[in-house]
Amino acid sequence: MTAQLERNLQCEILYRLNRYPVIACAIPNGIYLPSHNEAERVLVRRIVARMRDDGMLTPGAPDLVIAGERGAVMVELKRSASRDLFGRKPKGRLSPEQKTFQQRCVDCGVEYTVASSWDDIACILPELF
Repeated sequence: MTAQLERNLQCEILYRLNRYPVIACAIPNGIYLPSHNEAERVLVRRIVARMRDDGMLTPGAPDLVIAGERGAVMVELKRSASRDLFGRKPKGRLSPEQKTFQQRCVDCGVEYTVASSWDDIACILPELF
C-alpha cells in the first residue's frame, strides 16, 4: 500500500477505535532518517543496523496490534483493488516476511488479519470485548 494511503487508513482506524474498549498500537514498519552527505549516510546505516540487531525493526511486523479483554489481533493493512485515471491498481499482497510473521502468529494461536478498510476491522471487534 502506498505510504500516504496506508497512513490515512491507519489514522482513520485508530480514531474510530477510541470509541471501543480496546487498546490499539501502531507498529512502525520502518524509519526515515534524512542524510545529506556520505558521513551522515554511514551513520544512518549504522543506526538502522543496530536497531535491526536489537530487534527494534522486525521484518514483516503488522501495522496494528489491537488488544481487548478477550484477546488480541494483529492487523496488516493492504490496499484494496481500485481504478483511477491511470488504470487499474491490483489488491495489495503480503510480502514473504509478512507471510512468515503471519504463520508465526497462527502457530502461537494469535489471530492475524489482513484489512483494507474500517469494515474489515469492525467485524472482528466483537470478538475482543
